[in-house]
This record gives sequence, structure tokens and C-alpha cells, in this order.
Amino acid sequence: MPLLFLLSAATFVVGIGAFAVIGVISPLSRDLGLTPVGASWIMSSYALAYAVGSPLLTSATGRLDRRSVLVIGMALFGLGILATALATDPTLLYAGRVITALGAGLYSPTAAGVAIAAVPIERRGQALSIVYGGLTLAQVAGVPAGGYLGYMLGWSQVFWIVALLAAAMTLALALKVPRGIDVAPARLGDLVTTLTTPRLAGAVLLTASVMCAGWIPYTFLAPIIEEKTGGGAELVALLLVVYGVGSVAGNALGGFLTDRIGPNRALFVATVLPLPMMAAVTLIPWQQAWIGGLLLFGWASVGWAISVPQQARLVALDPARTQVLLSLSAACIYVGASVGSLVAGFAKSLGGIPAVGTAAIIAGLIGIAHLTLTVSRERQAAPGTCPEAGR
Repeated sequence: MPLLFLLSAATFVVGIGAFAVIGVISPLSRDLGLTPVGASWIMSSYALAYAVGSPLLTSATGRLDRRSVLVIGMALFGLGILATALATDPTLLYAGRVITALGAGLYSPTAAGVAIAAVPIERRGQALSIVYGGLTLAQVAGVPAGGYLGYMLGWSQVFWIVALLAAAMTLALALKVPRGIDVAPARLGDLVTTLTTPRLAGAVLLTASVMCAGWIPYTFLAPIIEEKTGGGAELVALLLVVYGVGSVAGNALGGFLTDRIGPNRALFVATVLPLPMMAAVTLIPWQQAWIGGLLLFGWASVGWAISVPQQARLVALDPARTQVLLSLSAACIYVGASVGSLVAGFAKSLGGIPAVGTAAIIAGLIGIAHLTLTVSRERQAAPGTCPEAGR
């Protein structure tokens, strides 16, 4: 259990480094002269680098000891954050985000694989929810705090703080993670096999479909709050905290549902219920902060329930390729984030926040159709052979 909490703490730092830009996107854009599309590339550059780099780096390091991979990933992540803090123009900013993503893409799937290996099969949902709890906790503390500090002190100060945290976590992982953790090694051949097996590829790509829908409004969450309420930095930070608390609840809900009703049923909950919440956040007026808080908490609670059941479903589909599947799924989070961020940028440029909401609803319907199709095909291809995934 101490190992799981250490991995969760390091995942928390990764979450801050990845998502803190959501809270500081307005001052950062003003300082560097970014258009809405240029601002969306702050996340898209990270997302694309993660999507391409994570499976390749995970496969290339498949024979290394898991502790070494965790340390290398966190160190690379920290270097990218440092480069981001020093950026003085968009090109340097995007370069820093790419390096950060490569480190995170190596660390995160490795941490998930170690967590699964550390517990019995019936506790996988709980183990994953603990590790990914660090990511959702970053929504509660890191992103709002980063947003507030970004408004008050300057956005670069936020990344200096994250760089120091990354250095501390690199040292902690090197000292505390034991050697010889037994995780099925990832090989480039497994990567090719997974991508060319329709059943596995379709299941992995679901992550991208669902995440794309959520990232369309999430990319401009701080500007949405500003526009809806007319509030300043304090109110934006407060409502980001509310969203973050909801994301923690959603992560716990995902783990609970996975262990109680199975990954597939939990996935339907996490895919269908966010749609009306995203529509409400973007398409209806809510000048009162408490209404916005309820909407944001509800959206986060159901939207962030996706991670644990999707990870558990993939592991159940092919346990021998656990590391590759988790790496590809993590990469697809950022494929979805990249596409969603770009769609959000164009939608906002064309029609403002209402267009962002409409685009999110359309993408969400595509995600529901994708889930329905892949689950149906899995049951037809292998009826009764995969009880963990089929419930």
C-alpha cells in the first residue's frame, strides 16, 4: 500500500504539470500573444507528443527494471517542466510541453502496470483508483492553485514550483520503489500486434473517443467560468476547486463501479452521463457561482469515472499485453485531448462558448456509439471467455 501512495503522489505531480495550463491559459495567452487556436496548441502539443511517445518509449524500455523506468520518466518530465518555465515565446513553450509529455508518457503507464502487479486481481479497481487518484487530486489542489498563482505571481512561477516537485519525486522513486517488480514486459512486437488486432485496437481507441468529448469544453474551462459569471481570479480558482473535488469523487466512483458491476457497465455510466452535464455547463446561463459549482461538480463526478474501468477492461481483454495496452490507453487520453483541444479552439473562434458546447455533445454521441459497437463485437467474438470485461 505505501508503494501505491508513492505512485499516486508522483502521478499528482504529473497531473499538475499536464493540466496547470488550464488554470493559467488566459494570462499565458496574453503574455505570449496567443490566439484561441494557438492557446489550444499548449495542450495539443503535449497531447500529440504523449500519444506518439508513450507507447514507443514504453516498448523500447520494456526490458528495463520498472524502478528505472519510473525514475527516467519522472526526471524527463521535470526537465520538460523546467523548459516550460523558461519559455519566452510560443516555440519554446511548445518544445517544453513536448519534453514534459514524453516523460509523463513513460511514467504513467508504468505506474499503472506496477499498481496492478502489486495487488490481487479483485483489488485492481481499488489499486488503479489510488494511483489515478493523484491525477484527479491535481484537479482539486494543483490546477486551481496553479490558476490562482498564475494570475497573482505569473504563470512561469507555477512551472518552477512543479519542476521542484518533480525533482523531489524523482529522488523518492529512486529510493523507495523496490527492484524486480514483476510486470509483463512491453515489446515493439506487442505494440504492432495490439494495433493490428481489431478487438484490442477498438477497445483502446475508446479512450480517445470519450476523452475528446470531455476535453472540448475542458480546454477553455477557465474562460467559460469567466464568461458565465463575470468573476475574476478568485472565483475562477474556487470553481476549479469544485470541479477538482468532483473529479476525485469520479475517480473513486469509477473504481467502485468497476469492482461492483464490471468495467463495461461502469464505462456506460461514465460515457453517457457527462453529455447532459457538458451541455448545461456550456449552453445555459449560470451567473450564480453556486449553480456553476453544482454543474461543474456533477460533470466532473461522472466524467472522471472513465479511467479506472477502461484500464481494468483492457487488462482483462489481454493480460499478457498489460503494459502495452495501458501505454496505448494513456496515449489515447492525449490523442483525445489533442483533437478535443483543437476542436475547441476552432469552435470558440467560430461561435464562442455555445459552439464549444455543441461540438462537445456531438463528440460525446460518437463516444457512446463507439463503446456500444466495441462491447458488442467483443461479446460476439468471445462469448463467455472474459467475465471481467464482459459484465
